[in-house]
Amino acid sequence: MFIYNEKYISKKENQYYSCEWIEHGLVFFKYKLAVCCNCGHAGSAQPLIRNNFIGQTIHWHRLFQIKNMYRRLHKKGKIHTGCVNCPYLREAEWDGGNYIEHLYISHWTHCNSKCIYCYSAGHPEEFSINKTYNIMPYIKEMFERGILKPGGQISFGGGEPTLLNEFEELVTYLLDNYFWNIRVHSSGIKYSKALARAINEIRGYVVVSVDSGSSEVYEKVKQVPKYKEVRETIRKYALETRFLGKYLVSAKYIIIPGINDSIEEIENWLQANEKAGLYTTVLDLEENWYKANRNNIPPHIYKLIEYAKKRSKQLHTNFEIYERLQNVLKDRNKKKKLLN
Repeated sequence: MFIYNEKYISKKENQYYSCEWIEHGLVFFKYKLAVCCNCGHAGSAQPLIRNNFIGQTIHWHRLFQIKNMYRRLHKKGKIHTGCVNCPYLREAEWDGGNYIEHLYISHWTHCNSKCIYCYSAGHPEEFSINKTYNIMPYIKEMFERGILKPGGQISFGGGEPTLLNEFEELVTYLLDNYFWNIRVHSSGIKYSKALARAINEIRGYVVVSVDSGSSEVYEKVKQVPKYKEVRETIRKYALETRFLGKYLVSAKYIIIPGINDSIEEIENWLQANEKAGLYTTVLDLEENWYKANRNNIPPHIYKLIEYAKKRSKQLHTNFEIYERLQNVLKDRNKKKKLLN
């Protein structure tokens, strides 16, 4: 059924808080359609479009009716509880058009690693059935109807996108129809020709979650002996494309306290990135640990962030932090202001 009776909290009248995803975003999850996929903030949820979705017909007019409901409520100063303190929520002039330009494809069932922090590890019952639905018919319908427009971002995540039986076809279709900013989160175990083409044409961006600077720690985190293969895939994406392609390949490091939270491992990771020819590195924090410890972050986590940032600058690489670490730093700054 479609969702339209969710809870809201009141803000000031005439403060129109919204975001690109509320306005023009859509996420294909395994069992639902949602407005976005962000979950590292206090609200930690996504406004829904439809629950129990496993590949049924999408009535687009109804989808945009629900989006417009969210817009009207937000214009009245009522913020969806799932959006509370989301860093993407902001005041701005929004066009109100009924189209999609931010798309996240996360209807996964398959993966080629067994990350200890993965959601599926704690919820095996949800992923015991490998059946999934195809995305290509929806992409073609949206594009042919003029609903899906180039200009935003199209992301793949959840499980391992390159294992989807239609991944190569999907990426090729998007490239052939002049889409750009195609972002893929990958294990890096499998090399994708379509993704390499996207990077080569400066229209794709891949983030490979390595989470380690050594094969020993990699196997603790991923539980598969594929460190060398992953590093080779990263090298191929970065070095076998045009020069600018090097800026479109990133190695991500998810800090997992007690497993990989050492200066030595971070240093090894950064050096391996430099050797592979990467110009961008990404740092994140393990989600479950973050949720349990957000109000009690130990000092050494901040030291790791600062060290990675400093070394990235020394190595002349771009340094990015994801939503959870952004929140960690914001929380620390708020505490400092209160103490002052």
